[in-house]
Amino acid sequence: MIKQTLETLKQLLLPPRYFAWQTVIYMSLFSWLMSLLARSVDATPFTVGLLATLSWFCLALGVGWALEANKIRPFGLSIAPWVAGGILCMFLFGSWGGRWLQPALVAWPMVSFAVIALPSLVSWDFTLKTPPAPVRQQLALLFCLSLLFSSWFQFYFRIQNWVRDYPSLVADSVDNSTFVYRFPGQSVALPAGVTYLTIAEDRLQSQVNNQPWSAVERWLLNLDGQRQAMEQQVQAQMGQNPSLENSLWRFDLQPFSHGDGYTLKLWAIWSGPAASESGYFLEKTCLLMPVSRAGLVTPENASPGYSNTQWANLTCDLETPRQAGHPRDTQVRG
Repeated sequence: MIKQTLETLKQLLLPPRYFAWQTVIYMSLFSWLMSLLARSVDATPFTVGLLATLSWFCLALGVGWALEANKIRPFGLSIAPWVAGGILCMFLFGSWGGRWLQPALVAWPMVSFAVIALPSLVSWDFTLKTPPAPVRQQLALLFCLSLLFSSWFQFYFRIQNWVRDYPSLVADSVDNSTFVYRFPGQSVALPAGVTYLTIAEDRLQSQVNNQPWSAVERWLLNLDGQRQAMEQQVQAQMGQNPSLENSLWRFDLQPFSHGDGYTLKLWAIWSGPAASESGYFLEKTCLLMPVSRAGLVTPENASPGYSNTQWANLTCDLETPRQAGHPRDTQVRG
């Protein structure tokens, strides 16, 4: 049993001939050890880099050769060039540091195609050769497939970047999207417009709530100025958490008569890409009513005229329903 195991290891580790995949892997290991040695003796960066590069290229060639020589083909598909291309991409882009995985995956299919096409286009003496017509046809088809796979990877990362930079896109409807799918039960993030309206409500509370009703009515007379000032305040507070989509949200405010008081509509309008052509907006409804506080004090300690003064009371709904279109157009249609 031991003898048989040793014989198997001997056949696996020792190449049957000099020109074999084991030899190439040993060359990779030798180059890697020499690069470590060169680094330890303070060799020039060029020498260390050259030895490390030879190690990676020999590793890619040896592993791909081993997979093909041992006929490792899952589902009948040759994976040798794809594994070799993956090793090369790890070396080419991994040495950059930082976010290297994205460019490595995008380039992987094309690098793998180059691994496949190189033996058919370049001979061992580094002279160009013309492959037969059937081989050219296969290479052309494989090039198109590789380009398609690279495009898919690139498109995936582009969508992920959009979602990261514009979180409100995730909160929109994706039912009619061909490329984006939301898994059943997956939680939907709230759009940034909800935060926008929450900040606007806090600002509105500080400006009109518990203020004399006469002052609130004067505040409403300068509605355009108040709207612009509030939008600037909200934008300034949103700017404390910088996001590319902050500039795509706009604020609007409109009062409507409601008995002795007003119904205030606060709108966060999304001007970025949306599932519907008309876009959408978020709405928060607030009720602004005059109240008397004469009952809160006794006539003995009340100041003159206090019982006749009306004060503003502002209450806002928690809901921020999402509606299609533009709020001004919606109000006109309504």
